[in-house]
Amino acid sequence: MRVNLDAYRIVSEPFYQSVGDEIAVFEAAFSERLPVMLKGPTGCGKTRFVEHMAWRLNKPLVTVAAHEDMIPTVDGRRG
Repeated sequence: MRVNLDAYRIVSEPFYQSVGDEIAVFEAAFSERLPVMLKGPTGCGKTRFVEHMAWRLNKPLVTVAAHEDMIPTVDGRRG
């Protein structure tokens, strides 16, 4: 099954105000195919940054909700 990734491309530039050199660091990691982990509290701009970088690099962006309450515990029940 082939997915049309064009549906996941961001067509207009999302607003993002950089606070340091995070754009250059992300682009350098991307060019070297290095993984990046973003960490921060809710509302600090992680998603907005990734949306901006997907637009900037002309890459599709597919998001998946991953909440702790969806992760099974050792006994198989959800948290």
